[in-house]
Amino acid sequence: MSRADTMIPLLQVPWRDHRGERLPVTPLPPLSSETIEHLDLQWTGTVTAEMRKLLERSCGISGTPLGCVDFTGCWHPEEPLAIFRPSITLAIDADGRRWIAEVGRKRGLPGPVWCVFPRPEVAMFVDRSLADFLIRLHGRIRRNSFSQWVSSLHSNARTLWATCQACAIPVPIAFARLRELRGWLAELPINAWVYDLRSPGRRRGLPYGLAHERGGWYRCGRLPVFALVGRATPAVSVPMHDAPVEATERPLRLGVEGFGSGSQALRLGS
Repeated sequence: MSRADTMIPLLQVPWRDHRGERLPVTPLPPLSSETIEHLDLQWTGTVTAEMRKLLERSCGISGTPLGCVDFTGCWHPEEPLAIFRPSITLAIDADGRRWIAEVGRKRGLPGPVWCVFPRPEVAMFVDRSLADFLIRLHGRIRRNSFSQWVSSLHSNARTLWATCQACAIPVPIAFARLRELRGWLAELPINAWVYDLRSPGRRRGLPYGLAHERGGWYRCGRLPVFALVGRATPAVSVPMHDAPVEATERPLRLGVEGFGSGSQALRLGS
């Protein structure tokens, strides 16, 4: 059974805790075919076949610790961070955290899901898809451990912000390590810093607030791989091909036969 199939029962009946007592969490009604068609025209992302089936069952969930969770993306203003667009805001909780899901996929449910903290200015990776997020949310509410989970996320966000430079990879080193991304890396200035969030981890997040003081973000397609580029980015001098390479504002032109610059750097302001 897929994660999406596991999620469906959560949208059909009220939620209950581990003792079987009814929780105040209730699935909201489905959308009509006409409303979904209209939504499809309004979205900047894609209403996939899987998302359409989800909306035919429910348009969201009410009564969660996050407030109402919206699957339509119509209840809140568009996510201000361009680096995560296209996306929908699922909820904005009482502390101002935005819970968003990317909608750039051509199939499957929206994802990844991020928790965007206003302070510190860090976006924490939460789950790979909306299905994973709802299953996690249900489990945390059912076990009465939601507050502890969010507190842990916040603690990890603070730690990530305090150590954000240690999480970054200079482009010359990234070029040597991330061979599958060399086409994209070759388009970046050599003094850019790369954040590769593909590997699971407790502190899997992006310190998006660095862009205010250092420059703009680039992203490698829809992968959770980002690069911070700006004149104030610390210069690096890392040996490559047995010769030192000084930091410059020029794109990295390594001229390695067979790798080329197959993917263009996607410039995303914040």
